[in-house]
Amino acid sequence: MEPLKFGIPGWDSRCPSRSKRHGTRYPDSDKPLPTRPGTSGTENLLRTNRRQASDNYQRERAERTYRAKKRATAARADLSDAKTHYAECFKHLTRGLAVTFSAVKSLPYVFDEKHEAARQKAEAKKKQRALEKKKKLEEKLARENAAAEGETPAEDAAAEDAPAEENAA
Repeated sequence: MEPLKFGIPGWDSRCPSRSKRHGTRYPDSDKPLPTRPGTSGTENLLRTNRRQASDNYQRERAERTYRAKKRATAARADLSDAKTHYAECFKHLTRGLAVTFSAVKSLPYVFDEKHEAARQKAEAKKKQRALEKKKKLEEKLARENAAAEGETPAEDAAAEDAPAEENAA
């Protein structure tokens, strides 16, 4: 039986000159070599593979385009939202800075008010202390007057009692 090479009968990897050297001659060597099988199967397979690859590539490309459009839409919405927030932020910032500037300008008045309140509080305390001191002095004077008046009647009573005692004796 002949050796099969690449599944083709009569195909030998050895060249004819080599087979002559070794003294072996194949009976099929006089016949023409069989024709190569048609490439229609291989061509169809290649075309199918190429078509599938092209379809896959187009599908991936369409998916990338879809994702890009979807993300771009979301990005535009976010950008619009950010713009409105920044505009509002800028307005609030300018208002805040204006109010802060006004507050800083008015700080001396706030300090003056605090100083005035502290001065009034100190003055009220001073008046209270003066009233307490005056009250203590008045009480002391009243006691002294009472004591002085008390001594005088006691002395008078003692003087009156003494002559009576002297008269009785």
